[in-house]
Amino acid sequence: MTSMDFIQKSGVKIPNAVVVTGITQVSEKDEQVIDFLKQYGKIARVLFVDDSLSDFYQNLIVEYSSSSALEGLEPRLPYTCTAQADPSIVYEIKTLSSMYTTKVGSNVTKTYLAELKELAKLSGKDYGEVLKEMMCQIGEDVEAMRPTTEEPSPTYAEPAVVSPPAPKEQQCHTSHSDVTPIDIVATDHVPLTNGRRAASLSVSDLNPPDIQKVVVEHIVRRQDVVPHIQSQVRLRSFSGKVPRPNNETDYDTWRTQIELLQNDPSMSPLQISRKIHESLLPPAADIVKSLRPESPPATYLQLLDSAFGTVEDGEELFAQFLNTLQDPGEKSSTYLHRLQLALNRATKRGGVACEEVDKHLLKQFCRGCWDNDLISTLQLEQKKSSPPQFSDLLLMIRSEEDRQQAKTSRMRKHIGTTKQRTQLQSQGARVCEPEEKHESSIAAIEDLRKQVASLQSQLITFMSQKKPKFANSKGSAGKPLSKMSKPHDVDGRMQRQTSKRQTGRPKPWYCFNCGEDGHIAPCCVDPANPNLVAEKKKQLEAKQRQWEAQDGSDSALND
Repeated sequence: MTSMDFIQKSGVKIPNAVVVTGITQVSEKDEQVIDFLKQYGKIARVLFVDDSLSDFYQNLIVEYSSSSALEGLEPRLPYTCTAQADPSIVYEIKTLSSMYTTKVGSNVTKTYLAELKELAKLSGKDYGEVLKEMMCQIGEDVEAMRPTTEEPSPTYAEPAVVSPPAPKEQQCHTSHSDVTPIDIVATDHVPLTNGRRAASLSVSDLNPPDIQKVVVEHIVRRQDVVPHIQSQVRLRSFSGKVPRPNNETDYDTWRTQIELLQNDPSMSPLQISRKIHESLLPPAADIVKSLRPESPPATYLQLLDSAFGTVEDGEELFAQFLNTLQDPGEKSSTYLHRLQLALNRATKRGGVACEEVDKHLLKQFCRGCWDNDLISTLQLEQKKSSPPQFSDLLLMIRSEEDRQQAKTSRMRKHIGTTKQRTQLQSQGARVCEPEEKHESSIAAIEDLRKQVASLQSQLITFMSQKKPKFANSKGSAGKPLSKMSKPHDVDGRMQRQTSKRQTGRPKPWYCFNCGEDGHIAPCCVDPANPNLVAEKKKQLEAKQRQWEAQDGSDSALND
């Protein structure tokens, strides 16, 4: 890292800053220099250069809030002072712009000349000719920047050109045979007839201080613009809440944004840490409160990874990837995108090698996709030996899906018309049902009811005439015939007589737990009801006594 790179990444405003050498990193001693500099204006920040590759290594850069602070301090620079407690410690204060020009200007000039040599090599021109053309352009820019001309001194004339006067274009485009590099760079002074000496172009004119000043001012203006652009960079918020709010992003997406900022050479680590602080919300912001403000971004990410990062290892994530199959109704392109996300997580955790990502992605897609027509049409099984990249594979699948969808739409549009006509005809036939059919069905039901009642009455009459002895033995002969006229009573009496004849003595057909009929106590799931059980027991005992009395009278008559 050079001085220029360090200054750019730190975002230091060069015209407003000074450099202090001789720093001891002892707060009590170094504070004396800071207090001295505070007398000339408000200090925006103090930056200690801890990069061993920088030309300002172990120096202190003090940046003022305004350039007006240097107006009172600059006449005293370079300034040298000693520590009060230890006279052996000597501090030296210089403007950053002067040191920056000295250290960086030479590198810029060397780079500029190297580019000119490369340009001459590529264009086929002589290096001296290209250098002369560039000097003509530099001379024009220098003359344009000078508002007034310098008056000639009494002993020396203005710089004159050795060659005869010629138009500007002719001077700039003279061939190599007419002018040599020796004519351009002349170190001797040629005496004139009037006793005065005229100076030609010297070595310092090839790299004049004015040109260096223009280059430095351009760099300074660029440094003023870059922080303004960086201030507009805004990250999406992340809090770590579950469920995730709609206006926030997930941790993986948020971390990707931070990684992009780390790869940006114009962003300093301190600025990235500030962006991380601005984008975090509680409870994620509470986790990083213990870190110092000057902590690097890697420390923030390490702490947040332990709280919100993926905890599964690479093998487990790869197993989850192999178990990812296409869901019902899911498009093949959507399934491929879901596979790619799962595979990326496994790759980051070391479960899959980077060079085998495309191979595993295509293999799992052919295994988990249920659209065999799409796989056979694109011949994906044959491409496993040389799998395409994710972007190419996704484009192929989306194109095939669009083609199939367009074909299906045309088929439905062409065949769907006939089906609609058939449905309209069937609906018309159903609407034309006559109302007389409904009335006739009601009349038929009434006739069936009358026939059933007639059959029941005939059956009762037939049964009463067929077995008069059985009716008399039960004591029913002396009863009036009006009671026999009701079919329901006769039917019930016949059922009771039949059940008595078949079963004999009445038995307890009820549950001893709840008292209900239809089940027994071992199978009962209802709560106990002793009152109902006692009532059913009394009824059973009464029926048994009645049966015993009737059974005894019947046996006496038979005897």
